[in-house]
Amino acid sequence: MSPPNPVNQLRCLDGSSPGFHERLSGVLYGEEYQEWIPNLDGDALVWLVDYLDKVCRCVAVPHPPLKPP
Repeated sequence: MSPPNPVNQLRCLDGSSPGFHERLSGVLYGEEYQEWIPNLDGDALVWLVDYLDKVCRCVAVPHPPLKPP
């Protein structure tokens, strides 16, 4: 049995799961993804960019921004 393709792996991830970003990294750094991504184009590429844009990490600012002088 062949491993699931990266699109299916990404679609199966639960974005509300506490380990989501670790699993996402596992897919993005996996061997299947590394073989798949160079040949990506068209609708598949648009889907991937949209997906990654939606799941990007939000960076929390630990302190309020400084006020300008």
